[in-house]
Amino acid sequence: MGNASVMAIPPLGSHELGTEAIPSDHYSSQAFFEQEKENIFKKTWLMVGRESDVAEHGDYITYFIDALEVSIVITRDKHGQVNAFYNACTHRGAHVLTEPCGKAKFMTCGFHGWVFDAEGQLADVPGEDLFADFDKSKLGLKPVSVDVWGGFVFINLDPKPSVPLKEYLQPLNESFDKYLGNKDWTWSYGWRSTFNANWKLLVDAQIEGYHVDQTHRNTIAGAIPGTYAPADVYPDSIGVPARVCAYRPEEMMGIQTDVALLSAKHGATSLYTKSENEFSADDGAGVLNDDHPLWIFDAYLLFPNVVLFIQKGQILVQRTLPISPDKCLWEVDFFHTGEIENFGQLFNSEQGRIQIRDVLTEDLYTAEGIQMNFNAGIIKEIHINRQEIPIRAYYHRLMSAMKGTGE
Repeated sequence: MGNASVMAIPPLGSHELGTEAIPSDHYSSQAFFEQEKENIFKKTWLMVGRESDVAEHGDYITYFIDALEVSIVITRDKHGQVNAFYNACTHRGAHVLTEPCGKAKFMTCGFHGWVFDAEGQLADVPGEDLFADFDKSKLGLKPVSVDVWGGFVFINLDPKPSVPLKEYLQPLNESFDKYLGNKDWTWSYGWRSTFNANWKLLVDAQIEGYHVDQTHRNTIAGAIPGTYAPADVYPDSIGVPARVCAYRPEEMMGIQTDVALLSAKHGATSLYTKSENEFSADDGAGVLNDDHPLWIFDAYLLFPNVVLFIQKGQILVQRTLPISPDKCLWEVDFFHTGEIENFGQLFNSEQGRIQIRDVLTEDLYTAEGIQMNFNAGIIKEIHINRQEIPIRAYYHRLMSAMKGTGE
C-alpha cells in the first residue's frame, strides 16, 4: 500500500464507476436523506472513538447520532471487553448516562435509580418487589454491535451486520490494524463544529486534490500541488472506496516562510518536515510509503463518513455526522507518538496546529455556500473530473448502499 512512483490519476470512467453528473438533490432532498438514515447509518460500521477512550474497567463514552436521535454507550467491562449499548433504561426509556465520557463501573439511571453494570446487565432495582413477574436477567441494556480495529471503536446498529468489520475495511489489512492500534498513539488536539451543509459535502472536500491549487493557494498549494495528489479506487471494497495520496514536488514553491522552515527542523507536523526529523509508531511497514522520498500522507475514505489521514508521526481523523439534509456535525482529531521533549518540538507542534487549522478552514468554508445553491435549486447537478475520481467512487458506494447492494 502507498507506493506511487508516478503521479497518475485513474482514467475517466475507470472501474465502471461511470461519467454521469451527480444530482445535486442528493445533497438537499429530505426524501433522499431519510433513505440514507435507513440504508446507511442504520446498517454500516461507524467509527465512534479510540479504544483508549475506554482504557479501564468502568470507563465509558457516549455517542449521539443526531439524525437518528440515538444515543449509544460504549463501556469497558471487568473482563476487559469493549461493549456498546443503547443509552436507554429498560424501565421507561430514560438515558442512563448523560455525560460525554467518564468512569462508572455501574450506570445508574437518574430517573428511578435502576442500576446496570458495564456488561449491560441490570444489577439493582429500587423496590423490585413492587413489580409483578419481574426478571432482571431479561432487562439488561439493549446491545449494539461493536468491534475494534486499528485502536478505533466501531459500532453497527444492525443487530447482525452482514459483513464483519475486518472484512468491511479491506484492503486495509493487518499491517494497518497493528500500526494504527499501537498504544504509542495519543490524542493531541481536535476541533468540532456544526455546518449548515449536507454531511457529504464535507467529506467530498477531503478526498480530491483538484481544489488544492485554488482553495489553498495562500497556504499549502506550493507544498502539495493538486497534480501531486494521485488517487486509487477500490471497487471491490465495501468500506474503503478510495484513497488520495499526497506528495511534495522536488522544489516547493510559494509558502516557504521562515517560520515554516524553522518548524520543519524540529518535528513531524509541518509539511516541510524531512524524513530524518520524523518519528512514528513502530511497525509501519506496508502502511507508510517510506520508500518514496516525497511522500507526505495517504488519506483513506472509510465509508460512510470518515477520512483517515496516515502520515509518519501523525494520524488525522475527520468524521462527519448528519443532523438534517442541510446541517451536519464535523469533528477532527489528531494523534501523535512520543512526548514533547523540548521547546523546538513544542514550537513545531503549535506551528503545525495553526497551519492545519488554516488549511481546514479553507476546505470547509465553501460548503455552506454550495448548500445554499443546492437548496435553491440553482445548481441541478455536479460534474466530476478524473482528478476527483474518489468522489465518483464515494458516490458509487453510496448508491450501492442505498439500493441495498453495498454489503
